[in-house]
Amino acid sequence: MIDIHSHILPGVDDGAVDVPSAILALEALESCGVERVVATPHFRASLLERAGRAAARLQLFDEAYAELISAMDVAGLAITVGRGCEFKLDAPVANLDDPRLRLDGTRYALVEFGSFHVPPFAGNQLKAVHDAGWVPVLAHPERYFGVEHAMERVAEWVDEGTLLQVNAASLVGGYGPAPRRIAAALLARGWVHCIAGDYHARGEPPWTAALDVLRDEAPPVPEWVCQLVHGNPGNLLADEPLPG
Repeated sequence: MIDIHSHILPGVDDGAVDVPSAILALEALESCGVERVVATPHFRASLLERAGRAAARLQLFDEAYAELISAMDVAGLAITVGRGCEFKLDAPVANLDDPRLRLDGTRYALVEFGSFHVPPFAGNQLKAVHDAGWVPVLAHPERYFGVEHAMERVAEWVDEGTLLQVNAASLVGGYGPAPRRIAAALLARGWVHCIAGDYHARGEPPWTAALDVLRDEAPPVPEWVCQLVHGNPGNLLADEPLPG
């Protein structure tokens, strides 16, 4: 798998608390078949209104990433770790010009809404990202309160070019029955572009259980699943369009 959403940078957010826990998390991801992962620590758009604070947070990310890569070399891990962030749309303007805010510096940006509700101006927020020249990849749409009753709005987002990333844990009820039900509905409509771990370096990664659900607990993994966990994420990180 290629996982475009994780919280494995040590000591920067609610993910890995230090380098040893980050290494253990990477070992766990590697053991369940993840060959490439993007570290996507939380970053708020509102921070950009204060240039000094934004620069300090990005420097913190830089230092944590360098420390992690050094520790990975010592540990002999084969998994590849890229850079990005989970960009919270909590300000009217979302300036994603800094490549560290996008997935491996590509045109694709992992974004989330400012709260776990679907905001009334969600479409405008996503459009602003498009208008700036980037492609929003909306993290865990199945987890936003109210999304189940706003599927026509989700259809509009997808039609306008927003990509949807569903969490693997949602597929096995890791966030409760509603996100599981919504994730299944999004998959059934063909609106999901990527499945990712959103792994916070605690417990077991959700990948093995999620793949069992998606393949109906029997090999082989269907081609459409391979596309969501490997093909499409690989296209994003190569800065290529998704296949039609």
